[in-house]
Amino acid sequence: MRFLLPFLMIVVMAGSFIVGMFYLIARVLGQLNLDPESQAWKNIVERLRTRLQSQAAGALVPWDGEMLSLLSLNRTMVRKPGFFNSSTYEGVFTSIYQEPVLAYAAQKKGDTSVLIARTSDREFTFRTRGKETEIWVSGQPFGVFTDGVLISAGRDGRLLAKIEGDSNEKQIPVLLGSNTGAAISNPDYTASAGPNPRALTLLRALSEEEEQALLALAILQMTRLT
Repeated sequence: MRFLLPFLMIVVMAGSFIVGMFYLIARVLGQLNLDPESQAWKNIVERLRTRLQSQAAGALVPWDGEMLSLLSLNRTMVRKPGFFNSSTYEGVFTSIYQEPVLAYAAQKKGDTSVLIARTSDREFTFRTRGKETEIWVSGQPFGVFTDGVLISAGRDGRLLAKIEGDSNEKQIPVLLGSNTGAAISNPDYTASAGPNPRALTLLRALSEEEEQALLALAILQMTRLT
Protein backbone atom coordinates (compact mmCIF):
# COMPACT_ATOMS: atom_id res chain seq x y z
CA MET A 1 0.00 0.00 0.00
CA ARG A 2 2.90 2.34 0.74
CA PHE A 3 3.80 2.38 -2.96
CA LEU A 4 0.22 3.00 -4.12
CA LEU A 5 0.04 6.71 -3.21
CA PRO A 6 3.32 7.64 -4.97
CA PHE A 7 2.22 5.63 -7.98
CA LEU A 8 -1.13 7.42 -8.13
CA MET A 9 0.62 10.79 -7.82
CA ILE A 10 2.87 9.92 -10.76
CA VAL A 11 -0.15 8.87 -12.84
CA VAL A 12 -1.99 12.11 -12.01
CA MET A 13 1.07 14.24 -12.81
CA ALA A 14 1.60 12.42 -16.09
CA GLY A 15 -2.06 12.85 -17.00
CA SER A 16 -1.94 16.56 -16.19
CA PHE A 17 1.16 16.95 -18.33
CA ILE A 18 -0.49 15.22 -21.29
CA VAL A 19 -3.66 17.30 -20.95
CA GLY A 20 -1.56 20.45 -20.73
CA MET A 21 0.36 19.53 -23.87
CA PHE A 22 -2.86 18.89 -25.80
CA TYR A 23 -4.23 22.24 -24.63
CA LEU A 24 -1.05 24.04 -25.71
CA ILE A 25 -1.08 22.34 -29.11
CA ALA A 26 -4.76 23.23 -29.57
CA ARG A 27 -4.01 26.87 -28.74
CA VAL A 28 -1.13 26.99 -31.20
CA LEU A 29 -3.16 25.33 -33.95
CA GLY A 30 -6.04 27.71 -33.24
CA GLN A 31 -3.72 30.67 -33.77
CA LEU A 32 -2.35 29.16 -36.97
CA ASN A 33 -5.85 28.57 -38.25
CA LEU A 34 -6.55 32.28 -37.98
CA ASP A 35 -3.38 33.47 -39.70
CA PRO A 36 -4.31 34.34 -43.32
CA GLU A 37 -0.75 33.59 -44.43
CA SER A 38 -0.70 30.07 -42.95
CA GLN A 39 -1.47 26.89 -44.83
CA ALA A 40 -3.92 25.94 -42.08
CA TRP A 41 -5.97 29.09 -42.77
CA LYS A 42 -5.95 28.39 -46.51
CA ASN A 43 -7.09 24.83 -45.85
CA ILE A 44 -10.03 26.05 -43.76
CA VAL A 45 -11.07 28.56 -46.42
CA GLU A 46 -10.89 25.95 -49.18
CA ARG A 47 -12.85 23.46 -47.08
CA LEU A 48 -15.60 26.01 -46.49
CA ARG A 49 -15.65 26.93 -50.17
CA THR A 50 -16.10 23.26 -51.00
CA ARG A 51 -19.06 23.10 -48.64
CA LEU A 52 -20.57 26.13 -50.38
CA GLN A 53 -20.30 24.39 -53.73
CA SER A 54 -22.14 21.38 -52.31
CA GLN A 55 -25.03 23.66 -51.38
CA ALA A 56 -26.85 25.91 -53.84
CA ALA A 57 -23.80 28.11 -54.45
CA GLY A 58 -23.59 26.91 -58.02
CA ALA A 59 -27.26 27.75 -58.61
CA LEU A 60 -27.60 31.15 -56.95
CA VAL A 61 -29.81 33.51 -58.91
CA PRO A 62 -27.98 36.51 -60.42
CA TRP A 63 -27.42 39.38 -58.01
CA ASP A 64 -28.63 42.65 -59.48
CA GLY A 65 -29.39 46.16 -58.27
CA GLU A 66 -32.74 45.16 -56.77
CA MET A 67 -31.60 42.02 -54.94
CA LEU A 68 -30.39 43.84 -51.83
CA SER A 69 -33.95 44.94 -51.07
CA LEU A 70 -35.32 41.48 -51.97
CA LEU A 71 -33.02 39.50 -49.67
CA SER A 72 -35.03 37.72 -46.97
CA LEU A 73 -34.28 36.13 -43.61
CA ASN A 74 -35.64 32.80 -44.84
CA ARG A 75 -33.06 30.09 -45.36
CA THR A 76 -32.84 26.57 -46.62
CA MET A 77 -30.33 23.71 -46.42
CA VAL A 78 -29.48 24.77 -42.87
CA ARG A 79 -26.95 22.68 -40.98
CA LYS A 80 -25.83 23.35 -37.44
CA PRO A 81 -23.20 21.63 -35.32
CA GLY A 82 -24.15 18.14 -34.17
CA PHE A 83 -22.54 15.00 -32.75
CA PHE A 84 -20.51 14.29 -35.89
CA ASN A 85 -20.11 17.96 -36.83
CA SER A 86 -19.10 19.99 -33.81
CA SER A 87 -18.07 23.31 -35.34
CA THR A 88 -19.54 23.88 -38.81
CA TYR A 89 -22.57 25.98 -39.76
CA GLU A 90 -24.04 26.37 -43.24
CA GLY A 91 -27.16 27.36 -45.12
CA VAL A 92 -28.64 29.35 -48.00
CA PHE A 93 -30.65 32.55 -47.67
CA THR A 94 -33.40 33.14 -50.19
CA SER A 95 -35.10 36.15 -51.70
CA ILE A 96 -38.67 37.00 -50.74
CA TYR A 97 -39.59 34.94 -53.82
CA GLN A 98 -37.88 31.83 -52.39
CA GLU A 99 -34.91 32.03 -54.79
CA PRO A 100 -31.47 31.01 -53.46
CA VAL A 101 -29.33 34.16 -53.40
CA LEU A 102 -26.78 33.95 -50.56
CA ALA A 103 -24.96 30.81 -49.41
CA TYR A 104 -22.74 30.63 -46.35
CA ALA A 105 -20.51 28.16 -44.51
CA ALA A 106 -18.65 28.76 -41.27
CA GLN A 107 -16.42 27.08 -38.74
CA LYS A 108 -16.47 28.25 -35.13
CA LYS A 109 -14.47 27.22 -32.10
CA GLY A 110 -14.84 29.21 -28.91
CA ASP A 111 -14.80 32.94 -29.63
CA THR A 112 -13.06 32.52 -32.99
CA SER A 113 -14.70 31.79 -36.32
CA VAL A 114 -14.21 31.82 -40.07
CA LEU A 115 -17.25 32.53 -42.23
CA ILE A 116 -17.51 32.54 -46.01
CA ALA A 117 -20.63 33.80 -47.77
CA ARG A 118 -21.21 34.34 -51.44
CA THR A 119 -23.71 35.71 -53.89
CA SER A 120 -23.59 34.96 -57.60
CA ASP A 121 -21.00 37.69 -58.18
CA ARG A 122 -18.87 38.07 -55.04
CA GLU A 123 -17.47 36.32 -51.99
CA PHE A 124 -17.26 37.64 -48.43
CA THR A 125 -14.75 36.20 -45.97
CA PHE A 126 -14.99 36.99 -42.27
CA ARG A 127 -12.39 36.21 -39.62
CA THR A 128 -13.67 36.86 -36.10
CA ARG A 129 -11.52 36.83 -32.99
CA GLY A 130 -13.35 37.95 -29.88
CA LYS A 131 -15.14 41.22 -30.69
CA GLU A 132 -13.15 42.03 -33.84
CA THR A 133 -14.04 40.84 -37.32
CA GLU A 134 -11.83 41.30 -40.36
CA ILE A 135 -13.63 41.29 -43.71
CA TRP A 136 -12.44 40.50 -47.23
CA VAL A 137 -14.55 40.92 -50.38
CA SER A 138 -13.59 38.68 -53.31
CA GLY A 139 -10.20 38.12 -51.71
CA GLN A 140 -9.39 41.79 -51.15
CA PRO A 141 -9.18 43.39 -47.66
CA PHE A 142 -12.32 45.44 -47.13
CA GLY A 143 -12.65 46.45 -43.50
CA VAL A 144 -12.57 45.70 -39.79
CA PHE A 145 -15.76 45.58 -37.71
CA THR A 146 -15.65 46.07 -33.96
CA ASP A 147 -17.97 47.58 -31.35
CA GLY A 148 -20.63 48.31 -33.97
CA VAL A 149 -18.28 50.25 -36.26
CA LEU A 150 -16.96 49.16 -39.68
CA ILE A 151 -13.66 50.82 -40.64
CA SER A 152 -12.09 50.47 -44.09
CA ALA A 153 -8.96 48.35 -44.47
CA GLY A 154 -5.66 50.09 -45.07
CA ARG A 155 -3.97 53.13 -43.61
CA ASP A 156 -6.80 55.60 -44.22
CA GLY A 157 -9.17 53.84 -41.81
CA ARG A 158 -12.32 55.54 -43.09
CA LEU A 159 -15.68 55.01 -41.42
CA LEU A 160 -17.71 52.79 -43.76
CA ALA A 161 -20.71 52.02 -41.60
CA LYS A 162 -21.94 52.12 -38.03
CA ILE A 163 -24.65 50.20 -36.24
CA GLU A 164 -26.94 52.70 -34.55
CA GLY A 165 -29.06 51.93 -31.52
CA ASP A 166 -29.44 48.57 -29.82
CA SER A 167 -28.52 45.46 -31.83
CA ASN A 168 -31.42 43.67 -30.12
CA GLU A 169 -34.03 45.95 -31.68
CA LYS A 170 -36.41 44.58 -34.31
CA GLN A 171 -34.94 46.94 -36.92
CA ILE A 172 -31.28 47.93 -36.53
CA PRO A 173 -30.42 51.29 -38.19
CA VAL A 174 -27.12 51.50 -40.10
CA LEU A 175 -25.25 54.75 -40.62
CA LEU A 176 -23.71 54.88 -44.10
CA GLY A 177 -21.71 57.99 -44.85
CA SER A 178 -23.19 60.97 -43.04
CA ASN A 179 -26.72 59.63 -42.58
CA THR A 180 -28.76 56.52 -41.93
CA GLY A 181 -28.95 54.58 -45.18
CA ALA A 182 -30.71 51.37 -44.20
CA ALA A 183 -31.94 49.12 -41.41
CA ILE A 184 -31.06 45.46 -40.86
CA SER A 185 -33.85 43.17 -39.67
CA ASN A 186 -33.10 41.28 -36.49
CA PRO A 187 -33.24 37.51 -37.21
CA ASP A 188 -34.48 36.90 -33.66
CA TYR A 189 -37.87 38.26 -34.81
CA THR A 190 -38.17 36.09 -37.92
CA ALA A 191 -40.99 33.97 -36.52
CA SER A 192 -43.20 37.02 -35.92
CA ALA A 193 -42.27 38.90 -39.11
CA GLY A 194 -44.56 37.09 -41.54
CA PRO A 195 -43.83 34.44 -44.19
CA ASN A 196 -41.25 36.46 -46.17
CA PRO A 197 -39.38 38.81 -43.83
CA ARG A 198 -37.01 41.14 -45.65
CA ALA A 199 -33.45 41.18 -44.34
CA LEU A 200 -32.96 44.86 -45.15
CA THR A 201 -34.92 48.07 -45.45
CA LEU A 202 -33.24 50.60 -47.75
CA LEU A 203 -33.84 54.25 -46.96
CA ARG A 204 -32.02 55.74 -49.96
CA ALA A 205 -29.92 54.83 -53.00
CA LEU A 206 -26.52 53.38 -52.08
CA SER A 207 -23.12 53.58 -53.70
CA GLU A 208 -21.26 50.36 -54.53
CA GLU A 209 -19.06 50.68 -51.44
CA GLU A 210 -22.05 51.37 -49.21
CA GLU A 211 -23.80 48.30 -50.58
CA GLN A 212 -20.73 46.18 -49.84
CA ALA A 213 -20.56 47.51 -46.29
CA LEU A 214 -24.28 47.03 -45.66
CA LEU A 215 -24.33 43.50 -47.06
CA ALA A 216 -21.28 42.55 -44.98
CA LEU A 217 -22.95 43.76 -41.78
CA ALA A 218 -26.21 42.08 -42.77
CA ILE A 219 -24.45 38.74 -43.25
CA LEU A 220 -22.89 38.97 -39.80
CA GLN A 221 -26.26 39.82 -38.27
CA MET A 222 -28.20 37.19 -40.22
CA THR A 223 -25.86 34.29 -39.49
CA ARG A 224 -25.09 35.02 -35.83
CA LEU A 225 -23.01 31.94 -35.10
CA THR A 226 -24.35 30.71 -31.77
